[in-house]
Amino acid sequence: MKRLIAVILATVMSATLFVACGETESGGSYTYEQIMAKFEGEPEQNVTIKVLENDIAVDEGYFDDLIEAFNAEYAEYGIKAEDANMSQYTDLEKNGPLGYGPDVLYDANDKIMRYAENGHVLPLPTEKLDVYKEGNLEQAVSDTYKMNKYGMDLQFGVPINVQTLVMYYLEDTFAGEADADGNGTPDVLETYNALYAYSKEVRKESTNDNPVFGYVQSLNNEYFNFGYLLSYGAYIFGETTSDIGLAAGESYKGLQVMQDLASIMDSDASDDSYTVQAYNGLASGKYRATITTPDVYVKFYNSLVDKYVKTDKMTQEAAEAKAAENLKVSDVPRLPKSGDLTETITDVSSQTFATTMMGGINGYAISSYTKYPKACLLFVDFASRYEQVVARASKLGVVPARKDAAEAEGTNAYSEMVYKRVEEGRVVMMPSVRDLSYVWSSVGSMFALVADDVTVKGGGAPKEYATVDSLKALLTKAVDDIKKVMQIS
Repeated sequence: MKRLIAVILATVMSATLFVACGETESGGSYTYEQIMAKFEGEPEQNVTIKVLENDIAVDEGYFDDLIEAFNAEYAEYGIKAEDANMSQYTDLEKNGPLGYGPDVLYDANDKIMRYAENGHVLPLPTEKLDVYKEGNLEQAVSDTYKMNKYGMDLQFGVPINVQTLVMYYLEDTFAGEADADGNGTPDVLETYNALYAYSKEVRKESTNDNPVFGYVQSLNNEYFNFGYLLSYGAYIFGETTSDIGLAAGESYKGLQVMQDLASIMDSDASDDSYTVQAYNGLASGKYRATITTPDVYVKFYNSLVDKYVKTDKMTQEAAEAKAAENLKVSDVPRLPKSGDLTETITDVSSQTFATTMMGGINGYAISSYTKYPKACLLFVDFASRYEQVVARASKLGVVPARKDAAEAEGTNAYSEMVYKRVEEGRVVMMPSVRDLSYVWSSVGSMFALVADDVTVKGGGAPKEYATVDSLKALLTKAVDDIKKVMQIS
């Protein structure tokens, strides 16, 4: 604390930050020092800042621990943080100018950088934040919050955790399955073809009164499913946002994969609630495996503990120990080069390839409308310190954005796997631009059409979108729809 306070009290900026001039939207000129003036001087004292956290951190008690520790750290200055008591989906762009927004907000990079484009969040003096001074962020992670604005490359958010898709399953469910390569993950979960075949058998052996599904996921969730397109050559934006690449490469194969997956699920798969159902579904045995993000690990864990206590009559302590041991997280399965999940895989290395999935970075930003920017900066620095990021990962199961925290003992074993995927380029970070918001709706609608064509209309086989040309046309239409909304040709 004393170290950061000393920096904030200093009136002379770092020697590396020489004057950089630019033009404001109103035509006036300014310097970097003028932009950073909000963070100079003595921090505000005897003030309360409102912090908007994500619901899981609040529900699981991590946020209470964080603000309690922060308030104790800065008690001598009378600086306090408290829950903004707003929905995690509160729109700063609408509510900030009216005085209803939070002082500090936690959100995904695409959302925060949308705010940054129109000046709703402040650029940050990274030289005053420990996480930047210590160099503990991967470039690809840090850059998701970087934007060239006011004539300079500025940072508008502090990364806290890495988001992408991972596989969840219970070890005892697959206890009898082969693990030929000895990597700890059952072979049936390592390729989508094997998982597809396994799921067909599981469904065949279950009954309509008591259905069991080998694999589940939400089939209209654009974030979850974009990876199937990306894996086969699609891209979101090219050099400019007018270049939309959903139909690039062999992306139609990604839709074929979705059709095959839809055939092993029920009609609920195209409903948004399917992902939420997965927590209890996995614990009860109705679902054998699913993909979703690391930040919901604690929800699977809690559902499993609850099942062990209520159904299996275990003590709380025994239930927690068994849940921690039994709940597993692995990489997403490999995809077939053919795009056909019904194909028999005899040579994994030549017939399949590692899947690419969408990713993003959740982090903190400071509202441009706050009256207490220096107190907010203290909070953001505190919340992004090693000890707090490790505590968040340990309690919630998230993958830390800090490399040193990701390697810390007591966090989670799958952080290394996620970082490897990031380094290999198998996680495509959501573009930090406003135009991404125009993509989601059209893509989600397209995914729902593909899924419904199988699970509702087809009863296991596609009807309306049964040919390569029809799938390509669907992708082209999605691109055209997005361009219409963006008003580009």
